[in-house]
Amino acid sequence: MSHLILKTLAASLLPLSLAWSAAAGGPEGPDGLADYPSCDIRIAYEGNSVMLEGLVFAPMPVSGVYEMRIRQRGANSSDIRQSGEFEVPPGAAGTLGLVSLSRGQGGYVARLTVQWDDGSADCTREIGTRTRL
Repeated sequence: MSHLILKTLAASLLPLSLAWSAAAGGPEGPDGLADYPSCDIRIAYEGNSVMLEGLVFAPMPVSGVYEMRIRQRGANSSDIRQSGEFEVPPGAAGTLGLVSLSRGQGGYVARLTVQWDDGSADCTREIGTRTRL
């Protein structure tokens, strides 16, 4: 059941991810994308859950590896890691990981590290806390 929810959520977040890529900050080329690959962690709230989506944006075809780490703080601390390879076509946003967490369970710190042949990018987002990884 939760697998079906994640698939449905991923399908509904894809259009938002593409719109988010158009709004990504940084030095931009004529097509509105950064001149180099970049990353972000998108946060969405749904009911009693918070969804974290790791994203990579690239003006050119890029492939590499990523690691998304989420650390929960509070009475029930935990550490979640997702990693793998990715490939993104030119001018597109790629989803690297999607995690659903319970709201109100302390705070979360998420860090996404993206590496490709000639560079890397790191992104960090905090939810409900000022704790560092």
